[in-house]
Amino acid sequence: MGRAGRLGFGAMTLAFLWRKGRAICDLLAVCAIGATLVAGFQSMPVVAVVVPYPHDLGQVSFAVAGDVIPHQAVREAAAAAGHDTEGWAALFNDVSDVFHGADFGFVNMETPVAPAHSKGSKPFMFDAPVALPEALKASGIKIVSFANNHVMDQGWVGFAEAREHLREQGLLFAGTGDTAQLGWQPVITEANGIKVGWLGMTRWLNGNRNPDKDDQPHVNFFPYQDSKGGEAGGAPGMDEAGVIEAVKAARAQCDLLVISIHWGIEYDTAPRPGDVDVAHKMLDAGASVIVGHHPHVLQPVETYKTADGRNTVIFYSLGNFLSNQSRTYVDGLMPDKDGDPRDSMIGLFSAVRRDYGPGGVRVELGHVGMLPVWGENNRNELASGRTKTPVIHPVLIDREMPRLQARLDELNKIAEANKAAASAPALTAEQQKEFIEVTNQLKVLDDRRQKILARTGDEYVTDPPKLPAKP
Repeated sequence: MGRAGRLGFGAMTLAFLWRKGRAICDLLAVCAIGATLVAGFQSMPVVAVVVPYPHDLGQVSFAVAGDVIPHQAVREAAAAAGHDTEGWAALFNDVSDVFHGADFGFVNMETPVAPAHSKGSKPFMFDAPVALPEALKASGIKIVSFANNHVMDQGWVGFAEAREHLREQGLLFAGTGDTAQLGWQPVITEANGIKVGWLGMTRWLNGNRNPDKDDQPHVNFFPYQDSKGGEAGGAPGMDEAGVIEAVKAARAQCDLLVISIHWGIEYDTAPRPGDVDVAHKMLDAGASVIVGHHPHVLQPVETYKTADGRNTVIFYSLGNFLSNQSRTYVDGLMPDKDGDPRDSMIGLFSAVRRDYGPGGVRVELGHVGMLPVWGENNRNELASGRTKTPVIHPVLIDREMPRLQARLDELNKIAEANKAAASAPALTAEQQKEFIEVTNQLKVLDDRRQKILARTGDEYVTDPPKLPAKP
């Protein structure tokens, strides 16, 4: 290589090194700037986001359940339980703490209470002793629906008598009034300075009708229209426009309005499309909660945003709470739908007074929840002679399952200890029998819980209240 070549090569090398050095300097400069920015960000004060409103000023809580039906087998279970209220209160022992824990408990009392005018009970025609409303009150129920298709099973005089027994027990009842007009006035439940109104009605009366004289006790009847456009069974009642006006008027008398309505088709697992439309109209008219009953099976729970921006909820059907339906059901042997009438829930919600500062104070729906419930019924054990004592009562699934699992864990520990000690057998014959029974009970509850939540949705499912520790 000549001198000129060596000089050219040296110049290229210097140029390369210069460009390389400049790139490194640029990179160092960027790093320095980044470090400065990071240091600056770290030294900047963190601004806490403060949301001063709303402030909860008070609330009224409710626990609502579905149909209470005094089938003959249910009456026998109450008699077998014995003691106070002729054994009826014992049927609610496993769930009564939920109602006592709320300010107001509610059920649909699907029967007259008319011992003085009773024509007797038979399938599809009910009557109950005064001990039933006594037991409801003792179990934390303070308000019932007395607007359903069975209220006149003992005639109009039985209907009127039942109203008097409810009054004697100090139970509020929605859906009926001393006159045709008074029935459409809301029943007011009040606590902590909050007034919650209850407007009850039924879309079915089993072919019965209110008295012709408006000054006598009436049940609020909102009949379906038949294919010819006439009122169901020819019985007069309120039309949709009148019901919506009644909802508006009722809302004006309270801070929050609840609708109790007996509607839908028996054993249908979805609401009628027309009922969905009516529900939305009632909520837009001012109601905040709709409590549905009659289908004897659970239906979905819907959250609905009203035209004026309120959050509301619809329990389309709460299912049977106490009944003898599906008494022969066997999980895993029969179709799942055969067990539907024993699925139920307790709905929970509150009316909450909230202070929005410059936005004012208002009462809103809050704290909505649901507790899955299963109707225990030992009819199959009775039929096989394995027991002589009838048992029918609702249980909280999410309370019962941990109890059963704890017993399985105990039996498993016994079996493991016996195996480690080379004892044979791992479990005694009685323990093996119990292990199988508890396992099957747990499976039933787990299966039905899945069915319940698939139907209602799991958005609102909540833990059951804890029982006090046993001494």
